[in-house]
Amino acid sequence: MTEREDGAGREFWRITLEDLAVAMATRQSEYGNPDEPLKFKIYRGLPRRPLTTRVPRKLTEVTALDETALSTLLHYGYGISRQEFDTDGTWPYHRMVASARCLFGVQLYVCLADGVYHYDAPHHALVLLRDGDHRQLPASAAGIEGAPPEAVFVLSGLFAKTAYIYRDYAYRLCTQEAGLLTGNIDLVARAMGLRAHVHHQFIDEPVHKLLGLDGDEEPALVVLPLHFAGAGAGIRRAGVARTAAALAATIDPIEPDVVPSGLTVAQACPTLTDVNRASLRTDTATFATAAPQAPGRTGESGAPGAVPLSLPPADVPDLDLADVLRARDSGPGVFRPVASRVDGVELWTRLTRVRTDVTSDAVPPGAPVPLEIYLTVGDLTGIPAGCYRLDQDTGALHPVGPVDTGTGTDAITAIERVTIPGPVFQHMSAVVHLVGDRDWAFDTFGDRGYRVISQEAGLLAHRVCVAAAAQGMSGRIVNAYHADGVRQALGLTERRHTPVFQILLARTGPGGRVIVPVEPEAVN
Repeated sequence: MTEREDGAGREFWRITLEDLAVAMATRQSEYGNPDEPLKFKIYRGLPRRPLTTRVPRKLTEVTALDETALSTLLHYGYGISRQEFDTDGTWPYHRMVASARCLFGVQLYVCLADGVYHYDAPHHALVLLRDGDHRQLPASAAGIEGAPPEAVFVLSGLFAKTAYIYRDYAYRLCTQEAGLLTGNIDLVARAMGLRAHVHHQFIDEPVHKLLGLDGDEEPALVVLPLHFAGAGAGIRRAGVARTAAALAATIDPIEPDVVPSGLTVAQACPTLTDVNRASLRTDTATFATAAPQAPGRTGESGAPGAVPLSLPPADVPDLDLADVLRARDSGPGVFRPVASRVDGVELWTRLTRVRTDVTSDAVPPGAPVPLEIYLTVGDLTGIPAGCYRLDQDTGALHPVGPVDTGTGTDAITAIERVTIPGPVFQHMSAVVHLVGDRDWAFDTFGDRGYRVISQEAGLLAHRVCVAAAAQGMSGRIVNAYHADGVRQALGLTERRHTPVFQILLARTGPGGRVIVPVEPEAVN
């Protein structure tokens, strides 16, 4: 079978995006399983590098990735933001990005000039895995050459942390969350004058060997070289193809002592293991880049007399990202909107910006994030209720959906009917759907296409949640929806175009939880 034929990735896509009953069939009880993992990955006997807790409360550009800058980048990138005290130990720790059940299966590794580290978030410290400068190896594994990066971040999926509840479905959640974290690191780095280059494509074995990872239990998912703005202009594709065996031979193996925790994924999750193994790459010559096919427009302006809404001028306040990240949340356990007046034009304006200024190896240079944004409006000021496609080129909102059948069902109710019961939709401000091109993903990247499209969607989803947080709204990512029903509500006519994310946006009540911010010792 060639890498471009149907395989494990497409089948896993069918199950996890099209058949919720099958996807959830192996799910375990919520908590208290005997294979519940530790809340954090713990290394034993390795040197630790504490990071300063004196970080600024505002994000500003820096000229060097010194101790304070590195600490700031990691704190706002993936640090602990809040602690919850009344959850019986189930999800006590919250970070700067969202995570299913606050399980945080994604791990963050940092390659610097003096060593390779694991980020220990609860202690805000770095654990040394290797001495020396190894920044070039993950860059070479991603098939690039050029100016040495200031740092290379590698995001991995520690599947056991999520699979003890979700089993095989954990692959979807971990790749989504790798995208969410990628999106946040990109935003924080950008606010500090750095640029992240997103690489979904890299040869896996040498990266795993560098970090001492078991590719079945904790594979690398994203490689992120970081350069100061302008310095990354010299990055280019390597002229000579590299192989995994040749690159892996340049480093010695390590076997860091990790506290055993959780189930063995290769035994407990056979489908997850198959799709993960099928996604691995052994040669940079297999890398590809392409643009997705946009959804057909036949469903647009389905209602008689409907015309696109042009984006009116709006005075959108430019808020500090650090303030917004501290405020961002996913809402209470039961997502319950409260009646409020949210400026729809401001949200609309913010959403027009979120697909741009991302450097990714998934699409041609300069192309936007490869997912379309659909906005279903409930209770927003300045935009009539209804369902729209956001036009990336013009900023217009195009009415979409089937022609009115006379049932009187409004757009928000149509989405509620194809969502598994749980969230409350009354007073919902809006619902955002991110629609991806399944065939583009698998035709271009083979079985790795699942993680590419999921991670690209996660990146965009985090930007949507940040845009919502800037207006005081919670953003709840919801996977429990029927894809065909959402397609119909959005007027999508081809199965290749799939709603990959559903994000509920609204101002919410406190939910009865005791949540305390975790604040570093700020410096002015």
